[in-house]
Amino acid sequence: MKRFSWPLDRLLNLRSFREKESEIELGRAVAERDRLQFELDSVARRRVEATRSRTQNLSVNELLSIEHYVSRLDGERDRLFESIAKAELEVELRRKKYIEASRDRNVLSRLREKKEADWRRKYLADEAAILDDVASGHDRALKAEEERDASPST
Repeated sequence: MKRFSWPLDRLLNLRSFREKESEIELGRAVAERDRLQFELDSVARRRVEATRSRTQNLSVNELLSIEHYVSRLDGERDRLFESIAKAELEVELRRKKYIEASRDRNVLSRLREKKEADWRRKYLADEAAILDDVASGHDRALKAEEERDASPST
């Protein structure tokens, strides 16, 4: 019997490809969000260090310089918060697309598995029928031979 083939294999391969593509896009979106979060953490650390340096005995110009630096860091922090919010939305969008692509592929995968299981059952049933025919044919040949041996020769 020929091996199992399914007419929708090409569609299944296409959906698998789309699923992998959307998974890669999701990974990129998550990486971008994480990069922005790391940058935000860095800004927060620099701000804390600058704030601590204000407690030292510094000149007015140095204090003013630190204030401008902290103000710039606050602006950068606000910009990063907005970017992270946008990145979170992008991650959620990519996650939804990935889930949809995964679901579409899973539907076809389950259908293929079901059809292959049906084919396998039929294949095994046909094979068992062939073996039964061979075995029963062999039994008939043995009986015929025994009858010939048992009958008196003339």
